[in-house]
Amino acid sequence: MKFEILILVFSFLFVMGKGNSMRYELINEMEVAAPAEDIWAVYSSPNLPKLIVKLLPDVFERIDYVEGTGGVGTIIQVVYPAGSVPRTLKEKFVTIDDHRLLKEVQQIEGGHIAMGVKFHMISFKIIKKSPASCIIRSKIEYIVPDNLAAKISPLINVEGLVGMARAISKYVLDNKKY
Repeated sequence: MKFEILILVFSFLFVMGKGNSMRYELINEMEVAAPAEDIWAVYSSPNLPKLIVKLLPDVFERIDYVEGTGGVGTIIQVVYPAGSVPRTLKEKFVTIDDHRLLKEVQQIEGGHIAMGVKFHMISFKIIKKSPASCIIRSKIEYIVPDNLAAKISPLINVEGLVGMARAISKYVLDNKKY
C-alpha cells in the first residue's frame, strides 16, 4: 500500500473590520489518495469524536458528548492534555451536509470564547478530485476584538486540523486497503 498525501497549506488570513473586531480565516487543503465518500464517511460519522481520541491520544485527553449522539445539534466537551491552552471547550455540530460533504462545528463555551473571541467556527469540506482521490479543506473562522487579537491569534492555527486530516486519511487508507 502506498500512502501519499500532498499537503498544500494555505493559511489565508482574511481580515475584515467589524466595528472594533477583526474576522480571520485560516485554511488548509490536503490531497488524499482515497475516494471523497470514504473520507466523508469518517468526518460525518457520529463516532468521530471517540475515533479521533483513539487516533490522536497525545492531542486529546478525551471528548465527551454533553448533548446529542453525534448528529446536528450535538454538543461535545473537548479536553486537551494538561498544560494545553486552552484546556477545555465545548463545541456544537451546526452542519453535517451529506450533499455538500460539509461539516461545521462552532465553539460555544470555554476555549477561545472564554479568552474573548466573539465567534469561532471550524469547517471540514471534502472535495472530490477523481473517483479515487479528494481534497480535505479544513477552515477556521473567528472574530476577535482588536485589543485581544495580538494575544489570542497566535493560539489559533490549523496545525491541529492538519494532524486530524492526516490521521483520518491514514485510518481510511489502512482500513480500506487501497
